[in-house]
Amino acid sequence: MLAGTTTLALLGAGASVVMAANPPVGPGNIEIFTKRDMVAIEGYTAQAGQDATIRVSRGGSLIGVARGVVDATGFLEVNHPGGVCWDVVTPNITGGDEVTVEFEDGSGDGALAGTAIITSVEAVDGTPTPDTANDVEGEVVVKGKYGEGVDTARMAVEIVNPDMRDMGIGERAIGWPDDEEPAGYRVEGNAANGEFTVTYGFFSEAERDAAMAGDPSVASWQAEPVGVEAQLGLTISEFKEIDGPGFGGCPAGPSGQAPNQPTEAFASAAGGSSITATWSPATVPADAPAITGYEVIAEDTVLDQEVSVKVGAEATSATIRGLVDGQVYPVKVVALNGQASNPAVAGTVTATSAALPPAASAPTAPGNVAVNDGSLLGSADVTWTAAAANGSAVTGYTVQALTGGEVVTTVQAGSGATSAKLGGLTPGTEYSFVVTANSTAGTTAAEPVVFSVKAGALTAPAAPNVVRVTTGNGSATVEWQAAAAGNTPVTGYVLTATPAVGTPVTVETDAAARNAVLNGLTNSTTYTLKLVAKSAAGDSAPATFGTGASSTVTPADQLTATAEFRADKREWRIGGSASITTGNTITVSNANGVRIGTATVAADGSWTIRARNSTAAVTPTIKVTSSAGGSITASVSTR
Repeated sequence: MLAGTTTLALLGAGASVVMAANPPVGPGNIEIFTKRDMVAIEGYTAQAGQDATIRVSRGGSLIGVARGVVDATGFLEVNHPGGVCWDVVTPNITGGDEVTVEFEDGSGDGALAGTAIITSVEAVDGTPTPDTANDVEGEVVVKGKYGEGVDTARMAVEIVNPDMRDMGIGERAIGWPDDEEPAGYRVEGNAANGEFTVTYGFFSEAERDAAMAGDPSVASWQAEPVGVEAQLGLTISEFKEIDGPGFGGCPAGPSGQAPNQPTEAFASAAGGSSITATWSPATVPADAPAITGYEVIAEDTVLDQEVSVKVGAEATSATIRGLVDGQVYPVKVVALNGQASNPAVAGTVTATSAALPPAASAPTAPGNVAVNDGSLLGSADVTWTAAAANGSAVTGYTVQALTGGEVVTTVQAGSGATSAKLGGLTPGTEYSFVVTANSTAGTTAAEPVVFSVKAGALTAPAAPNVVRVTTGNGSATVEWQAAAAGNTPVTGYVLTATPAVGTPVTVETDAAARNAVLNGLTNSTTYTLKLVAKSAAGDSAPATFGTGASSTVTPADQLTATAEFRADKREWRIGGSASITTGNTITVSNANGVRIGTATVAADGSWTIRARNSTAAVTPTIKVTSSAGGSITASVSTR
C-alpha cells in the first residue's frame, strides 16, 4: 500500500518536457491497450539499447510513468509479461489520456488514447437472406461507442479466437471492415452518431459459439501515412479484459491507492481532559477512491495504546475526550478511503481538566486617527489613540499611505507609539492613511482617513558641477558632484551629448549616481554636453564645468605610443596600441610635422614603425595620428 504518497510528486521526479510528434510519424509507433493499462512501443530501432521513459498524463497532470531499455528490435512494453512495470501505481488509462515516450538521446513521440469501447456482445439466431444459399445459422452482434478524437475511417472491430482457424472461419480472427472473410459469411457494420454495431453471421451455431468464446476488441488509430501500411497512435480496447489491474507483481491500480496525507495538522488542549485537532483536507491520487473520512489518533504512551475518533469526509477538526489529566499525548491525523494515508503529525499535547481561558483575538482598531502636514514638504504626520488588546498584547502599529488603491509608503511604529511621520509623498496628491494594530492573535485596521498633502512652493535643485570628462572610443565618461536639493529631493540626473548635426545621445541615472557613460557616439564628431538634476519641482539649471572639465567632447580612437631614436643609425623605433583594429592606419610625424612613417593596426590593436636612415629630424616629442580619428603626443628617448 502506498498510503499517503502524492502520486504526482513521485512520478514527476526528474520529469522533463518532450517536444515530440503526436501521433508518431513512424517508423516507431505507440500502441495503447486501455483495458489492460498496457503500453507497447515498437519500431524504434534507431533508439535500440537506450533508456526510455513512458508517461501517461490526463488534463496536463501526470498519472503514470514507467522506465525501461529498448530492445534490439526497437520494442518495449509496460504492464505485460516480459515487460516493465509502471512506477508506484498502475494508471487507469482511459480514452483521451496522453501517452509520451522520451529516449535518452532527447527524441520522443506521443499518442492520445482512443475513446472507442465495446459495450455489449450478444449471440442471436441467424437471419434469413433472399439468397438462401447464404443463410446463416447464428450471429454475433457487437455494439459499442466512441467519443471525440476517433475517425471512424480509422476504426476496426475484431473477434480473436485461435480455434476459429481450424473451423475455416478465419486465420485466428474475423473483423470489420474486412474484404477477406470466407464466401457466404456475413460481416456487416456501421458507425455513426458516436455508436457502432457490427454483425457477424456463421454457417453453424458451433462457429457462432467459437466467436462468442473469443475476445472482441475495437481498435482506433490516429494516423495512416499514405503508401505505408501502418496504424500510428493505435489504441485497442478489449471487451473481455478486466479494467485496471497491475500485471503480476506490478503495482496496484488507483483503486488500491490510499489518500495523500492531510496537511497543516495541528493539535491543542481543549480543556476537560480533551484534545482538539485541526487539518486541511487531504487529496487522493488520480482515479483513487474518494476520501470517506478522517481519524484523529492520540497515542497513550503510558498504556501503550491508541485513543482515536473518526469523523466524516467534510470534517477539518475533531476532539478526543476522556483523556488522562496531565498526561502527554502525541497526536496524528490520517485520511481514509478504504485505506489509511500516512499519518500527518499534529504535535504533542498535554491533556488538562482545567477550563482554558478564552481564546485571544485581534486587538480593537486604533482610535481617533488624524493627519497633519509634516514639518517637511512631501510628508505627513499621522496620530492615533492606542488600540485595546483582546487577550494578546499589541505588538506594534503599521501606518500606510495609499493612492489609487496601492500602498506608496509604509512605516512601522512600536507597541506604545501613537504617532508616525510618513515621507516621500507628492505634494498636491490625495492619500488614504490607514493605521493597523498588530498582535500575535491578528491585526485590526482603523477606517482610512483621506488627506491631501499641501503643495506649497516647490524649488528645483541647484545645478550640479561636472569635475571630469574623459574621452573613449565612441564614448565619453562624465563625472559630477551632487546637486543641492531644493525643497523636493533629487530623483535623478539626465546627461545629454548633442552633435552639431545629428541625433543627441542621452543617459538617465538615479539620484545616487555621480557619473555616467555616453555610448554610441561617433568618433571625430564634437558633442556639446549638458547635465541636469531632476526632481518633482522640475529640472535644475544645466551643470557648470569645473577646471579641466570641458563642456564639449570629441570621441576618438584611443592610442598609446613609445618612441626611441638611435642616433648612430638614425633609426626610429616606435610602437603602441589602438582601440580600433579594423581598417585603421597609424601615422607618426616629428614635432616639425615631418612624417616618420605609417603602420597598419593589427588584430590585437598593436602597431609598430621601424625607420632606419630616417631623414626626419629627432625632436623631443612626436605626434601619433589614427586614421579612425584621434591623436596623441609622445615623448622621444634617444641613445
